[in-house]
Amino acid sequence: MSTELLRILAFDTSSQITSVAVCQGGRVLAEDHAQTEERHAEVLLPKLQQCLAQAGLATSDIDVIGVGVGPGSFTGVRVGVATAKGLGLALHKPVIPVVSLEALGVGAAALLPDASFAWIAPCVDAHKGEVFAALYRRDAGGLTPRLTPFHAAPRLALEQLAAVSGDEPVALVGPGVARYPELRETAPAAIQYVDAPGLSAPPARAVAALALRAAQEGLVPALASVLPLYLRDSDAQLPKQPLRL
Repeated sequence: MSTELLRILAFDTSSQITSVAVCQGGRVLAEDHAQTEERHAEVLLPKLQQCLAQAGLATSDIDVIGVGVGPGSFTGVRVGVATAKGLGLALHKPVIPVVSLEALGVGAAALLPDASFAWIAPCVDAHKGEVFAALYRRDAGGLTPRLTPFHAAPRLALEQLAAVSGDEPVALVGPGVARYPELRETAPAAIQYVDAPGLSAPPARAVAALALRAAQEGLVPALASVLPLYLRDSDAQLPKQPLRL
């Protein structure tokens, strides 16, 4: 089958929003993008089933599964990746991991005029007084990563973004800015916060688009290598030394 006709089931649970889409090539057949807080484990599978039904497809009709692997909510990312790998194993379908920040950047690029911003910097809350951020250069082929995902305090994140983008206009997007207002209050003039509907979380349609591009380029990893992109250790982990009773 031509990659242009691939049926893709895509989702992202790295934020407070559960985003699901069913696409065929570049066409969106069905999607659901809703605030669900931390209930991803409860709502993800029903939303997947609902979108498949709206698209008139069964799970067996899907050719590729695309999943946002973070960074973002540790629990949300775990749920998304585990669900994708479980479906991939059961259906014998390839699972393509997508960086959630890049999906957020692709979603922003679709909403912003080409001439307005040379760079897009997606940013989400990393908690502990930090953000997860990345920087992408806009070009004819889409987005090119220039700063891979990192975590830093807001001031240090701005310094890293400005050091790469220089004086060219940067669109700072994502829920991390709402969480840390100093990102927009202390940013250099070239870095402008852009708030618009659809920029509150990585959209699943962007996950599908990036998964499709990876499939077209033959970048389909082994299932075992599809892992969450946490960037730092979770607070919920076993102690390094055994506890004494």
